[in-house]
Amino acid sequence: MKKLLTLICLLIAATSVKAADTTVVVSHQDVTILTDPIVGSATYANWAKFPTLTTQYRKVLMQLSFECAPGLKCGEWDYINNVIVGRVGTKTAAPLNYEIARLVTPFGFLWNSSTNWQHTWYYDVTDFAMLLHDSVEVIYRHTGDEDNKDRGWKINLKFICIKGTPSCEPVAMTQLWDGSFEYGNNNDSIEKHLVPVSVNLNSATNVARFKAINTGHGSDSVHGCLEYCKKYRQLKWDGSVVNKKDLWRNDCAINAVYPQSSTWVYDRGGWCPGSPVRYDNVDITGLTGGTQHSVDMDMEPYVGYTEFGNLNTTAYLIEYKAPANANDVSIENILAPSAESEFKRLNPICGNPVIVIRNNGSAALTSAKIEYGLDGGTMTTYDWKGNLAMWEYDTVTLTNAVNWPAKYGKFTVMAKDPNGQADGYTDDNSMSSDFSGANTFPDKIIVHFMTNNDASENSYKIINVSTGQVHFSKSGFKNQTLYLDTISLSPGACYKFYFSDEGPSTSAIGMNRDGLQFMSSYDAIEGTGTLKIKNANNGNTLKDITAANAGPFSLSGGNFGASYSLNFMSVFSLSTPNVEPAATVEVFPNPAKDRIYVNYVTSGGQGNIQLLDLQGRVLYTEATIKASGTAMINMESLVPGIYVVKVTTGNDSHVERVVKR
Repeated sequence: MKKLLTLICLLIAATSVKAADTTVVVSHQDVTILTDPIVGSATYANWAKFPTLTTQYRKVLMQLSFECAPGLKCGEWDYINNVIVGRVGTKTAAPLNYEIARLVTPFGFLWNSSTNWQHTWYYDVTDFAMLLHDSVEVIYRHTGDEDNKDRGWKINLKFICIKGTPSCEPVAMTQLWDGSFEYGNNNDSIEKHLVPVSVNLNSATNVARFKAINTGHGSDSVHGCLEYCKKYRQLKWDGSVVNKKDLWRNDCAINAVYPQSSTWVYDRGGWCPGSPVRYDNVDITGLTGGTQHSVDMDMEPYVGYTEFGNLNTTAYLIEYKAPANANDVSIENILAPSAESEFKRLNPICGNPVIVIRNNGSAALTSAKIEYGLDGGTMTTYDWKGNLAMWEYDTVTLTNAVNWPAKYGKFTVMAKDPNGQADGYTDDNSMSSDFSGANTFPDKIIVHFMTNNDASENSYKIINVSTGQVHFSKSGFKNQTLYLDTISLSPGACYKFYFSDEGPSTSAIGMNRDGLQFMSSYDAIEGTGTLKIKNANNGNTLKDITAANAGPFSLSGGNFGASYSLNFMSVFSLSTPNVEPAATVEVFPNPAKDRIYVNYVTSGGQGNIQLLDLQGRVLYTEATIKASGTAMINMESLVPGIYVVKVTTGNDSHVERVVKR
């Protein structure tokens, strides 16, 4: 298990709520955003109609989708984009200009509108719910100075307002700081701008959340601060340090938006290209309303050289009443199985589901029951144990097996009985996700790997997901060498192929976590490699991992960053080389609902017809006495999924797959 205090809350898929309880507010629909090279930023403001002021929100999600602008290439560079609440109420209202979300655009020069590239991100903006009522001016700001004649983006921005009792009712919001401040300049210290702020709490306040959006940009002449150096910030409450955190992202090389052009894999000062900027949240609990407090944020002391980077920060103190319930667990997200583009590195799966839960109650969450399964199928229960404070998250891998269908389906999960008690709020206890089936490979494959000039970085392993054991692994590769490894698998087992580029580099620059074909100046040093999965029976390519993608500029799939993973189900090989088939077999209907018919013509002799699941378990057997005939197999009691019909005569057999809906 892994606690995620400020991470996963950004990436929320659509929750399963009643339509009557949800209002979708669209502020920007198919809007083309272009840079203004002269000014350095361009704003796109629209007024949107939100639910009335008396409406309570359980949650508010913001969905931001990007595509290439019609007839143009996508934007080339990593530019800051902001979503801002300009004014609320009327056009004559005083401007607020509160930033509520930030994105840094991907390096998109390799895509254009004809490639159909698109990506969607979700933000949890519930902390800004006080601003999202009645008429709201929503401003989308796109910074940058690249050419705007041949490149740009098309955006869609909407808010999913889920009505209900909030876990804590908001009562006040104070903006603490907002700006871009030089970092490391002794003549203009950043602490002159990040000054302590005195706040008089609302009389009803019990909990306060410090919420910031912090990113480091620019560079001094030596250490690359603040974009390429790790520095911490300290939060002080009444003069005492209550939280210390590095403003750093070390996971850019596993970004869901890949491949990109340029330096997308480099870790940075609190952001990655093509990724939402994560909120910096710190909660202060047990407060007394009506009291006065001081809030301050200090940056790590640092003196820069010649030039200076800067910290882009906007921060708030959001005040809440006491929690509504002591025991309150929610399902926040389904990471796998999922069709969401932000989770494509995890999907599709054939093994264990991965979800995110949250504690919304005042009592520490130490246990809960999680029920899950396929729609229309049998649900199974997972007993979760842990220790989550209020508003903390946990990423949970559910260990009981699911019989995944071959092509697509719907997965449902529900949490209940927090701490063995009745849940104080049940409307957010369940969630569903649509998904597609994982790859199916034969039970004997070849890993075809041609190394580049820095093979010391590479290793791979094949993990049996069902057992958690490493089935096969390999490392210690030589540069510019072809490796062909034939691997036998167990039919019916789920496997994960995991390829790593995180080993120590031996190149002159020492760059790793950049895949097999990184698009930058390092290409000349590292060269390119190829990686394929092949069918050992006939040599056909099952998956060409480093195949070039279609587009105006050919970019290899080998530009995958730190690692590449692929889940697949091993099935009985459908052909055996150099062996005459034992039978001619036809299975119909396929897919089937309740029963199938097997027409067979064998070479004669005693044999049988079997129906097996993908774990190799025999579900049905019928002896074949005649050389040909038709057998009926009743599948009505079986769960949807992939099954195998096997016709055997003597020492020979013929296998056909069948799908039950």
